[in-house]
Amino acid sequence: MSITPMIKLHKREKWKPVPVDDSLAAFGYSWSGKSWQLDGKDVDRLNFPANMAPDVFDDMPVVFYYRVVKAARLDWHQFWSWWPYNPKNYPPTKHGVGEHEGDWEVIQIACKDEAGTDPILMTCSQHNGGERRHYWDVELSEGSEGNPVVYVAVDSHANYFSPVRNVTDWADGDGQHLLPELYPFGNWKQWMGQWGNSDNSPGPLSTRRMWKAPHAEHSQARG
Repeated sequence: MSITPMIKLHKREKWKPVPVDDSLAAFGYSWSGKSWQLDGKDVDRLNFPANMAPDVFDDMPVVFYYRVVKAARLDWHQFWSWWPYNPKNYPPTKHGVGEHEGDWEVIQIACKDEAGTDPILMTCSQHNGGERRHYWDVELSEGSEGNPVVYVAVDSHANYFSPVRNVTDWADGDGQHLLPELYPFGNWKQWMGQWGNSDNSPGPLSTRRMWKAPHAEHSQARG
């Protein structure tokens, strides 16, 4: 058994979750040990080019950033994904409330043990909220590993337990089926800057409730 999620993309999805260091290096950024830098200067916001295209990242691996948080007497195994761009656009506004550079999503599985052999709960991030299930109600992939399956909505990269099509998202699972590599977080996990140049690009990871209190995020997700 493996609790590393398998993600099923939409048939029209052009983006994928990639390594932070490699993807930022493609645009001249480097980590100084305390901040991201561009041209040797610290920045408090990443500024991606307006014409950024998904094929820039074609040769990069598909990854999750993995960590375990102890909370509420459980071990919360978290799988964070970094998408350089979220092109989802919601009418009627010109630019949409969803479209932004930089996109962090997360899937977490609560286990009775740090080894992850006894999973009981699972949470999927969706926009400003999420969805939760008992682990025994989660779809598992075929084969001996039996990975939990997550359907990723096209463009928004919201995570769902099953295919969905509604006014917000469309996740059909008919695109690539990917089992990401697990990477450790770099020191940039404590960076207090903004992960993109849009007003609604994500801010620091360390201030998120999912980061600090995974059990609270799970309890407030839709059941």
